[in-house]
Amino acid sequence: MWILYILKIIGLKIVLFFKHWYVDGFEFLYRYFMFVMRSLDREWALLSTIKYLFKPLYQDYSFAGYFIGIGFRLLRSFVGSIIYLIVTLVFVFMYLVWCGVIPLLIFKFLKS
Repeated sequence: MWILYILKIIGLKIVLFFKHWYVDGFEFLYRYFMFVMRSLDREWALLSTIKYLFKPLYQDYSFAGYFIGIGFRLLRSFVGSIIYLIVTLVFVFMYLVWCGVIPLLIFKFLKS
């Protein structure tokens, strides 16, 4: 009877470990990703820049104001999008590495 209890506890600990590793690890990385993206948004304001893309810069309604404003905002949107994409790809890579650690360790253990 006590052997079943011990096996049950061991099984529960294994399940809780995998829940902690994968689910809680994903939640932590997602929260950190959102923190980084909010910090980037304070600097680049990508959605606001796209929203006001065709508005003149500094309320200068001359041709130069429109021309410079659109050019500046297009460049800012492009650079901001590239930065957002790179940060997103880095976080996806980090999560994939995080997911691959346990299978890699199990593979190395079984191989030796």
